[in-house]
Amino acid sequence: MNPLPASIPKVAYMTLHVTLVATKAPIRPEFFNLNHPVPAAILTTFPKNISDAPFFNSISRVRILHSGESVWKIFSPKRVSEKTLEELFGEGASVDWIHRKVWQAYPRLDPISEFAPLELYPHEPPDSVGVWYTSGIESFISTMETSALSGRNIAHLIARRLWDTKEIV
Repeated sequence: MNPLPASIPKVAYMTLHVTLVATKAPIRPEFFNLNHPVPAAILTTFPKNISDAPFFNSISRVRILHSGESVWKIFSPKRVSEKTLEELFGEGASVDWIHRKVWQAYPRLDPISEFAPLELYPHEPPDSVGVWYTSGIESFISTMETSALSGRNIAHLIARRLWDTKEIV
């Protein structure tokens, strides 16, 4: 097969740090300047002044273990330090375990002027349907539902090509 005549634009992804913490200690209300218990889920948005942004995107309790420990999940743009965890749960709080994961979570949604082509390699009739790219929409929107819709639409295009029909099954 010859080199692909179409190119796929590079997609920049956002780095997300996930920190899972198992502890019996609750989140300290004083950390958020509260005088009542902290909710089990806290979501944030970026403020106008990015330097005022909190260290996390979200914090949520995902499970209470049989041992009585809560498992907290923290999404953040940077690694959450042990010092920050001490401030969040209290100095000397018993933490059974911490699990960290860094991943390229979703596309950075900057304005774009070019989308990846759907058809990467042209078909050669009568029995070829070519090579298709179902993830061209990733640089614009990234959800399983939209990717599934893209795959469905490409399947319809291939069916039209194979059976030379305008009808959509």
